[in-house]
Amino acid sequence: MTPSEHDWITLHRIKYPKSISAEDQDFDFSTTPKHLRFCPKLSQDSNGMPLWDSDTWCALAVHSTKAEAEAMFNAPEDYIPRLSTAIEQWHALAIPVTHRGSLNWSGEVEDNSAVKTALEDPNGPLMVVTTAGYITRDAKTLARIPRFLTRVVDVLAFFDEMDGNVRRDAFNGGFDNKEGFTLSLWEDDDAMTKTAYWQGIHRTYMDESRDGSYFDRSSFTRARIVSSSGSWDGDPLLSMS
Repeated sequence: MTPSEHDWITLHRIKYPKSISAEDQDFDFSTTPKHLRFCPKLSQDSNGMPLWDSDTWCALAVHSTKAEAEAMFNAPEDYIPRLSTAIEQWHALAIPVTHRGSLNWSGEVEDNSAVKTALEDPNGPLMVVTTAGYITRDAKTLARIPRFLTRVVDVLAFFDEMDGNVRRDAFNGGFDNKEGFTLSLWEDDDAMTKTAYWQGIHRTYMDESRDGSYFDRSSFTRARIVSSSGSWDGDPLLSMS
């Protein structure tokens, strides 16, 4: 297939009837997109370290072609393991419009290049994906991880209280030495900008993170949702303009 002028994203949030462990490593995806992350919902053990099992998972795929993305969006059951057992599932097809930062989703770190964005913003419902990662897993790094994950939980709770944030969640990576991600849906760009970059917990933590006390690298990606199906506590797009 000929690559698109920009990448496409499919997002698949799935709730299973029982917890599944990432350490089982028994996931067999019937696709090989440009990037593919399938991660469990954020949780922590008694020491604040990430747990890699959950009944809620999210697959985030970055596709080089529209056809590839539409195929996974239109028939996710052909690509995602155990989807037939899901008790709730929500799928989205999106066009990335902004991507900045460094991340490891493919076995190597990519700087400002992991996601190819559209030259023009088509506007529409806004989805934001963020990542954070580490260079090594030494003692210093292990001490930072619980601190950072606690901050993520704080930010999600803060978003939940703010007008304009429709849904929010986070998914643990690290079990395969690649980043997980946070996900948030917004009514409009203005709501996201005010909540994330004006006064508030998220802005405070962003400022604190500049000294490297939380993570070594980070990225953010903004995308416009073109289509969606299924349920994430109802239909998120009904609340998005």
